[in-house]
Amino acid sequence: MKIGIISDIHSNIEALNKVLEEFEKTKVDKILCCGDIIGIGVNPEETVQELIKRKNILISVRGNHEQYLLKGLPKQVHDDKRGMSDSEIQNHKWIHSRLSEKSKAFISELPISKEVQIENKKIYLVHYPTNESGKYKKHIKNPTIEENEEMFKEIDADIYLYGHTHTFNVNNQNGKWYINPGSLGCPGKSNLAKAGILEINGNKIGFKQLEIGYDVNKVIDKIEKAKFPFYKEILKIFYGQL
Repeated sequence: MKIGIISDIHSNIEALNKVLEEFEKTKVDKILCCGDIIGIGVNPEETVQELIKRKNILISVRGNHEQYLLKGLPKQVHDDKRGMSDSEIQNHKWIHSRLSEKSKAFISELPISKEVQIENKKIYLVHYPTNESGKYKKHIKNPTIEENEEMFKEIDADIYLYGHTHTFNVNNQNGKWYINPGSLGCPGKSNLAKAGILEINGNKIGFKQLEIGYDVNKVIDKIEKAKFPFYKEILKIFYGQL
């Protein structure tokens, strides 16, 4: 079985469409999404609607940006290291205002985590592992296999899928796979959408990283024209624009 793996789309419809085209060419049987469908980018509604079209093969969890919509904005973010600025708060409100009731309903149905059985393998899907209080554990961009094991020590699975750090990372040891496909929608200084193909055939597991080129300048132009709150910071942090 072929499974498309995505995370951290962040309202980037251009990048999502290119990845979905690749999934169609590859003829994936399912798509697993590790959350952060919305946030940051300029097309949250279009992005959610594109996923809704694929509800028959899509399994998704919610990320922190979906939590912001459903539970409200936190005072502190990123391991409680900083507070949200006023313009950042207004950015989230702008994004939320672009969503239809249908899209909000879809997001509200997404779980925090999900266990999926595919063939004889148990897959654990989450945006990022949490501690007992429900807060994300320490962000580790390039975890070692030992750090992955510690991150997910409470969960028994064969394959662990997560995102949040926007960094591609794969570890495989003793029959356990830990996969972060990287951010589909936040390219940094590149023009690449990151994703992956997970293939399960009986007891055999394989993973192929995807880096798919798209017209990132079109996305940057739309953000600059929208001039929504916090857009200059977003272009700098997530699109490598100085």
